[in-house]
Amino acid sequence: MTTIVKLAIREGHAPAEVDLDTLTPKARALAEAIHMSFGHQPLGVLCDTDMVKGDNPNHAYLHGTGPEADAIARQPQTAFITNWGMLRADSVASAEDWLESNARSIPLNFWPVAGARSRMEPLEERVPSADAAREDRCLTRDQALSYLADRSNRSIILSNDAWILLQKAGNAPTPRHYALGGRMPLWHVDDLDAYIERDYERWTISQVAEYLGYSGPSATGTARRQLSRWGIAAVGRASGRGGESLFAADQVKAAHEARPGRGRWAESRRS
Repeated sequence: MTTIVKLAIREGHAPAEVDLDTLTPKARALAEAIHMSFGHQPLGVLCDTDMVKGDNPNHAYLHGTGPEADAIARQPQTAFITNWGMLRADSVASAEDWLESNARSIPLNFWPVAGARSRMEPLEERVPSADAAREDRCLTRDQALSYLADRSNRSIILSNDAWILLQKAGNAPTPRHYALGGRMPLWHVDDLDAYIERDYERWTISQVAEYLGYSGPSATGTARRQLSRWGIAAVGRASGRGGESLFAADQVKAAHEARPGRGRWAESRRS
């Protein structure tokens, strides 16, 4: 099944054809809003604010400029996100890439795309995918890592390499969905929340060094360097003036077991 629309988002080119059925709900709602505004420039993409006056929902302009947008931006119950750049004529990115990237740039705690409106003519209509866009609570890898850090009060800070390593080891959540033909993995916030709230033991750096098999006066320093190479940060500090840094034991175990030539597979060969 295909639902083809034409979107005027490539600067200097004719409108691009996009199959709505290949897009995630957020990107589809954005594409629908742009399509509905075609021929009604300047473009206005509206978001739900979840605030109502009587029976009429308020909206916030997500795209557009001018006195009307400026006035809306000053209202406390609305918000305004600055303009997206158009897709350049010489860009190698596709219209689908542009839509997915801009749809994911809308903050998770912001309001979802809901409709379209032109300031030149009276046009305001709800997009068909508005409700689905509201339920699309998936994040890109970078967004997922930021979400983990922010929601855990900075106790979960992982590098991209650590995130990939821990996923391979079965410790971290795997993507719930993929966009752009599998090129954009997406993690659902429910899976990320579950990871934040998991029950895990906290090890001091001395315990980490012992588990990794390091000994001697430089054992903790060697352990810290190994954790840094993995991209695993401390999740806290033990109490007391000289309290050591604390690390998530399950992350340390998973990273160690996933090391080439080490961990569970290597130990089974030695036994």
